[in-house]
Amino acid sequence: MHGHLKISLQKIQSNWLALNNSSNGKASAVIKANSYGLGMVKVAKSLVDVGCQFFYVANINEAIQLRKNIKSKKIKIAVFEGFFKGSESSYLENQLTPIINSLEQLKRINNFNSEERKISAILQIDTGMNRLGLSLEEINFLKKNKGILNITKWDFIMSHLTSSNDYKNTSNNTQLDKIKEFSNFLPNIKLSLANTGGIKLGAKFCLDQTRPGIGLYGIDSYGKNIRLLSKDLILPFELHAPIIQIRNININQPISYNGIEKTKRKSTLATIGIGYADGWIRLLKPNSHFWLYKKRCNILGNITMDSFVLDITDIKDKVFTEGDYFCLLDNSNISSIIKNSELISYELLTLLGSRLVREYN
Repeated sequence: MHGHLKISLQKIQSNWLALNNSSNGKASAVIKANSYGLGMVKVAKSLVDVGCQFFYVANINEAIQLRKNIKSKKIKIAVFEGFFKGSESSYLENQLTPIINSLEQLKRINNFNSEERKISAILQIDTGMNRLGLSLEEINFLKKNKGILNITKWDFIMSHLTSSNDYKNTSNNTQLDKIKEFSNFLPNIKLSLANTGGIKLGAKFCLDQTRPGIGLYGIDSYGKNIRLLSKDLILPFELHAPIIQIRNININQPISYNGIEKTKRKSTLATIGIGYADGWIRLLKPNSHFWLYKKRCNILGNITMDSFVLDITDIKDKVFTEGDYFCLLDNSNISSIIKNSELISYELLTLLGSRLVREYN
């Protein structure tokens, strides 16, 4: 038996449309890491159907996979990782857009482009993240050698906000000022800065394109619903887990490896067929209690690779049997599951394992 992820593409579409509306109609979609675990190709095709024409992925392998499934030249696919030696022909053949993160990469794309073959690109400058993008030293070099930018066609100048989830953080406006100042040097190239949090910061951050990622799934880093224009976005999936065994045991019986917990009463226990190999990792145990038929059910013992044990003793209104399913995770409990777990929603979603059966509606 398998856990099932029941994914609503319609809700993902609705979330993107709300983000796009708040972006003055300029939203792309970041669908790296298999669309945060929910299925890159399925999600991308559903977003194309409602008007999304620009996608971002992490690496060229993701980009090639996406291009094999979305062949339209109207749909652009950009790659965050950069433009590396040996990848040039793959970008050309698959009509992909590299993001140029260094002077070395800039020289590489200029050397590759010619009258017969041309790849357009995105120029990323670092405005405070210190992760990817041209450094201040490289930016100053460009300002003194502007001609180096005339060989390649640029779709956007981009940067990445470091603290967009904190609207009070002054670094947001500092980064906005830096990309706009650099834009004065290249006034005819469009700008892209805002991620999901940046969209929430307001219209001035949206510029010429936004890049929502986690917002497609309706939640922020902490699993709380994102609110835009007086409307909550919503988590577009439910995780359902199977009961693979039920047993009745006496008081003071050890549970799971090393007997780390013992029953405090005569108990009815359900073994649930999902574990850390499916993404339900041990860190989630402190908050992994579930309300079934208005009764709180706690995990006993460890979350193991393939299963965990749930105390269902207090449920009197339902007789569970092996093969029954219950909802482990949905919009109602994701924030409480994450709370104080040292995880963020990005991690929880991308941990959802390949053994889970993904069902789309």
